[in-house]
Amino acid sequence: MENLNNGANELFICKARWLTILGFPVLLWLYSGRVSPELLFVSVIFIIYNYFLSSYQKKFSLSRYSLFLSIIDSLYLIYIFTLTFNESGGLPQVFYFLILVMGIRHGMSKYPLIVLINILLYLCTSVVGSVYRKITLSPELLLIQIIFIAAFGILSSFIFKRTYQQHLEKEALITELQSAYQQLCIYNAQVEELANTDPLTGLYNYRFFTQRLDREIDLSKRFNRPLSLIIIDIDHFKDFNDTYGHPSGDIALKEVTLIFKNNIRDKDVLCRYGGEEFLILLPSTGIEEAYTCAERIRISVEQHCINMPDTSDSVSITISGGVACYPIDANNGEQLLRIADEVLYTAKHKGRNKIHRRR
Repeated sequence: MENLNNGANELFICKARWLTILGFPVLLWLYSGRVSPELLFVSVIFIIYNYFLSSYQKKFSLSRYSLFLSIIDSLYLIYIFTLTFNESGGLPQVFYFLILVMGIRHGMSKYPLIVLINILLYLCTSVVGSVYRKITLSPELLLIQIIFIAAFGILSSFIFKRTYQQHLEKEALITELQSAYQQLCIYNAQVEELANTDPLTGLYNYRFFTQRLDREIDLSKRFNRPLSLIIIDIDHFKDFNDTYGHPSGDIALKEVTLIFKNNIRDKDVLCRYGGEEFLILLPSTGIEEAYTCAERIRISVEQHCINMPDTSDSVSITISGGVACYPIDANNGEQLLRIADEVLYTAKHKGRNKIHRRR
């Protein structure tokens, strides 16, 4: 398994070490009524040591010194164990703490080795302590303590491993949810694009135009600026389809679409109204500028030749257009579209291939 050591875990170890450093001398004083000067000296040293690790663990990569830190912790806890060593074997619980600390620091893959090292530390310390203090220890007591240390190591290893697996499962689930959410966002964007786009020309459709028109009207009101609308109709397009066929009509629609795009600005909104009709929304544009733009488009379309498929024939088409401007022609978006449509039909009734405006 992966190494569990990181800054947060090392900080947790520092917090747990505070309990040992401050708690053990107090408990020993309550139990025996005295604390040796050596223990006080060692406690002061470890208070400084632990304070340094707690304060600067974010500035240093402590994982690089994990072996050194484990050796320091081992020496300190063995020292505590020797202070309590007697005929009953002292406090082997300090090795439980050491197993947990080293397991967190070095990872689950080394847990069996960590348990074995702690058993050897306990056994060697007990033997050396018994010789030094001339205490006879029961082999049965040593064996029982070793069994308990090993059992604790196995149990804590299982708990850590299960906790880590749950953490990995949670991270995998979060990753899957994030991926699903991203795919959903992409899907929603695609659906939104399909809902707002004409499949033949790739232009925005009338649904999108109505939403954009309302927004542009609001902006024009707020900033007191004009908004112009051009509505364009291809002249005699039904006759064109009847003569040359609908595939040729689709080619004509695509080519006039390119002409429209080449003659408007990036901020202008070009939409297919339906059939052979198109809408161009021109923000911050007055009637004169919009009329000039529409006339430029009309001339470009008139001069363009459309090559018919499977033949050498080329055909020219013309357009008619109506121009209206907010606020001089209309008070709202619906009225602006209606006025533009009215002047378009005026242009068609006057002979087509014309751009017309209300004034």
